[in-house]
Amino acid sequence: MAPGLMPGDVVTTGWLPAADLLRRPRRFECWIVVPPGRGSAIKRVAGLPLEAVEIRAGDLVVNEAVVRKDPAELVEVAIPVTLPLDVGRRHARIGAAEVLDDDAFATEVNRPLEAVRDVGLMTVLQTATAAARATVVLGDATLHWRLPPQARIRLIAGRLDGHLVAVAWRDSAAATVTDRRPGFPGAVPAAWSFAEPCHEPPGAAASRCEVHVSDTAAIDEAVAWRDVHLRPAADGTTSWRLDGESFLMLGDFPSGSIDSRTWGPLPAAALRYRVPRSR
Repeated sequence: MAPGLMPGDVVTTGWLPAADLLRRPRRFECWIVVPPGRGSAIKRVAGLPLEAVEIRAGDLVVNEAVVRKDPAELVEVAIPVTLPLDVGRRHARIGAAEVLDDDAFATEVNRPLEAVRDVGLMTVLQTATAAARATVVLGDATLHWRLPPQARIRLIAGRLDGHLVAVAWRDSAAATVTDRRPGFPGAVPAAWSFAEPCHEPPGAAASRCEVHVSDTAAIDEAVAWRDVHLRPAADGTTSWRLDGESFLMLGDFPSGSIDSRTWGPLPAAALRYRVPRSR
């Protein structure tokens, strides 16, 4: 579940954990599970009962439709990446570079890597005493935001789960950050302001992503992120059809996770306690 959970981290259940036994798990929630043949693990719900679930080009596909994360789900699983960012006071852009499903916490050697297309920017904008404008270039789309004066604005944009997405909001307080995931906001809007299907062919590079602001604003911070890049099971299995009481449970770092790709779907009784979001 790295980087959200690392060895030595402590998690807590909700204030009434027994109630989780009566709660229907929801997609992208984290649960403490009891897999076959071992003690316990923490995994994220990917597939729900009676669904046809597939891993396709790194994305989660349910009943033939790509599942798009909302902003809070993205922030919970996104991984900061080191890219050749071009950042100035009035602009931030991701340079042309290959992004791989790797991270500094993954110390395994001889681990094959795959290219990731779901990449974007998290930026912090600060406006002066006058209103300002922000322009986002995202793939072939150009978006415009009017920014209020004397405001701290957060903006997330990029390619995500087969879509081009973006959202901007006023951040009244400094973000809650950790050394592990600097620049990642603690609270985000419930939905994307912009979300349109991305029609790039398989194998295409990450979409163009740029943020520009007018001369009455400045970019205080810019962080590049990538989404979870799902992988098939070790035996090549990419699809599962779930019965009425089974859940597909996956880890947040698929190249190093043992999960339902190894165990198979888990029965509802194997999902013991929900782990609330910590952000």
